[in-house]
Amino acid sequence: MIKQALLTMAGIQILVSFGEIAQRQRGFRQARDYADSLGKPLLVVGTPKGGWLFHPCGDVTIDIAPCMQRYCNTQIADIRAIPYDDQYFGAAFVSHVLEHLPTLADAHIALAELHRVAEKVFVVCPHKISLTAWLHPDHHLWVTPDGDGFIIEQRNKPVTRASCLATITANP
Repeated sequence: MIKQALLTMAGIQILVSFGEIAQRQRGFRQARDYADSLGKPLLVVGTPKGGWLFHPCGDVTIDIAPCMQRYCNTQIADIRAIPYDDQYFGAAFVSHVLEHLPTLADAHIALAELHRVAEKVFVVCPHKISLTAWLHPDHHLWVTPDGDGFIIEQRNKPVTRASCLATITANP
């Protein structure tokens, strides 16, 4: 009985993972198409580094972690202070990034900043049913789509570190 339950849980997690991969790819395509329809560049926040599992780079790709510069010709920048003019981008695509911010206030700043620099923002985040999302030591927020917006919840975990040991501070 326990073995069957564990196999069922593993199967569900595999389906969740494939669903998240499909969601990333679909979100990227929608953002790419939207930016192209406006004749403006696409901003990707958070460097894709997983090959076919993730999504391509944007016309501009930013990441807070210096070790990500080797992928996509990534620019080092904080999502809370994007160094571009208002409405410079047709679209911004943010995949599995917002949950790494330390506070709700930081997420609100980041979303305001994304809407400042892009005409439309496409966000993909881990699902709450993902075991990986629950166990990831750098996830501080739950970000759940809700109609045209998001429900953002603080997780009760201490702020640790960001990927590649680049520290995310509450005040950039």
